[in-house]
Amino acid sequence: MFKEFQDQVASLVDEALQNRGLEADPVYTIPTVESFGDLSTNVAFQLASTLKKAPAEIARSLAEEIKPAGLVKEVKAAEGYLNFYLDYRALAEALLPQVGPGYGRGRGKEKVIIEHTSANPDGPLHIGHLRNAVIGDTLARIMRFAGYDVEVHYYLNDMGKQAAKVVWGRRRFRLEGGKKDAATARVYIEASRVIEEEGREDELSQMLSQYEAGDEKVVEEFKAAVEYCLEGIKETLTRLGIRHDRFVWESAFVRDGSVEKIIHRLASSGHGKKVDGALMVDLSPFGIEKEMVLTRSDGTSLYIARDLAHHAWKLGRGRAVNVWGADHKLVASQLSAALTILGFEPPEFIIHEFISLPTGGMSTRKGVFISADELIEETVEKALEEVESRRSDMAEDAKRRIAEHIGVAAVRFNIARIAPEKSMVFKWDEALDFERQGAPFIQYAYARGIKILQRASTEAAAGHGAPEPDPSEKRLLKVISRFPLAVEEAAASRKVSTVAAYTIELANTFHSFYMSSRVLGSDREGFRLSLVKAAVHVLGSAMELLGIERLDEM
Repeated sequence: MFKEFQDQVASLVDEALQNRGLEADPVYTIPTVESFGDLSTNVAFQLASTLKKAPAEIARSLAEEIKPAGLVKEVKAAEGYLNFYLDYRALAEALLPQVGPGYGRGRGKEKVIIEHTSANPDGPLHIGHLRNAVIGDTLARIMRFAGYDVEVHYYLNDMGKQAAKVVWGRRRFRLEGGKKDAATARVYIEASRVIEEEGREDELSQMLSQYEAGDEKVVEEFKAAVEYCLEGIKETLTRLGIRHDRFVWESAFVRDGSVEKIIHRLASSGHGKKVDGALMVDLSPFGIEKEMVLTRSDGTSLYIARDLAHHAWKLGRGRAVNVWGADHKLVASQLSAALTILGFEPPEFIIHEFISLPTGGMSTRKGVFISADELIEETVEKALEEVESRRSDMAEDAKRRIAEHIGVAAVRFNIARIAPEKSMVFKWDEALDFERQGAPFIQYAYARGIKILQRASTEAAAGHGAPEPDPSEKRLLKVISRFPLAVEEAAASRKVSTVAAYTIELANTFHSFYMSSRVLGSDREGFRLSLVKAAVHVLGSAMELLGIERLDEM
C-alpha cells in the first residue's frame, strides 16, 4: 500500500509539472522527521535554476496547485521541499484486510540459479563459509517470496588438490569417529603436513590425472571421500535451516566433455595462446592483466576451465547469481570476461568480505580455524544462559529448545544485517541483544503479539470503518505498509540487509506500540487487535525470509 501512495504522489507531481510545461526528475525520500510528512521530494530544487526562483517559493507555489487525492491527505511546502502526508484512516481501511498469506508476495519473475556455500569437501564449514551460506540462503528465500523461480546450487570441487589430499590421507590415516566433516579435516591436516614435509606433491598430481581420466578405483575413492565429508557439512546447514536444491559435481563437466569443448572454443577465439605447453587466455582487452591459465603443460584442466563449463551449463538454465568470498574477486572478473568471449551473459556476483571473531583469523591447512559448528554451539550456550536468567520457571527441555532457536536466529540475523561488502567481527553481545537490535528482540516482538492475540476475547476487526489512527498506530501502519517494498527492493538489489533492516524497524515499532497503546480492554480494542494481527503476520513473514524461528513464547 505504501507503494500505491508513492505512485499517487509521483502522479500528482507529474501532473503539476505538465500543467506548467516543466520537466524534472524528482527524487522521493521518506523523511526521518514525522512533521515533514510521509514522503518528500526535492523537485523545487531541480527547478530553481530553470525558473530563476528560490526553491522555497517554487515549493509553495506547487503545494497550492496540487490537489490531494486517494491516499494523499495533504501536501505542504517546507524549506524548499514538497512534503506529502498519508491519509492513515484510508490506509488502515485498505491495508489491514489485505494482510494475509499473499501479502508482499510477487509473481511470475525469471528463473534464477543461486550458488552459495560451495565449500571444499576437506573439513567443516568455517565462519567464512557461514557468512556465505547465510547470505545465499536468505537471498534465495527473499527472491522466491518476490516471485522469482529460484534454484539453489552447491558446487562441489571434487577435482582440486584439497580433495586429492583427503583421498591421499584416507589411504594412510584412520578416520576417527565424530562428525564426518571434522574427521575429514583431521585427515586433511595430517596429510598436508606429511606431503609438505616429504615433498610428495607429485603423487597428488598423479591422482588427479587418474581421476580426470576416469580410473574406476580412483573415482570411487574420490566419490567416497567427498560424500563422507559432505554428510557432515549438510548437518551444519540443516541446523541453520539451509538447504540446497542441487549438488553439482565439478567432475561431471569433465566426464561429459563440456570442459574440452570450452577449452577448444577459447583456444580458437583469438584470445588463447600456448606457453610451455600450457593454454592461457589473454584477458587484457577486458582490463585484466593477469592471464587466465586453462590447462597445465600435461594437458589436464585447471579449476577455472571446469568452472567455465559449469557456468555455461548454468547460464543455459537461467540467470546465475554467485555468492563468493572477497578472495575470489580476480577469479570472478576472469570468469566474467571469458564467458563474455564465449557469448554468455556473465553471472552476477555477490562478493562478501571476511568475517572474524575478536580473537582473529583462521587457516584450514594448518588446522587453525573457527568452525561454523563451534560458533553456533557457543551462541546457543550463551542464549541458554540468557533464557535461564529470564525464565527460571521453565522446564529444562523447553529452555534448551528455545535457546537453540534463539542461538541459530542470532547467528543468521547478525550476519544478514551487515552488507556483504563490509568486513565484520562477530560479537555475541550484538547477536544476542534482547533489548534493541538482535534476533531475540525480533522474536520477542513476535511472541508479544502472539500472546495478545491468544488472550483476545473478540475477533480482530477487518479494518472497515477504522477510526483516525493515533501517532503510535500510524507509525505501525506505515511500517507494515512498506513490507512489499522492502521485499522487492532486496530481491532486485540482491541485498538481504534491506530485509534485515526492515524487520528490526518493524520489531522496534511494534515494541513501541505495545508500550504506549493498550490493546485488550481499550475503547479501540477491535482496531488495535487488527493492527497486532497484521504486525504479527508481517513479522512472521519477514522472520521466515531471514531464517528466524517464530516462537510463541520467550
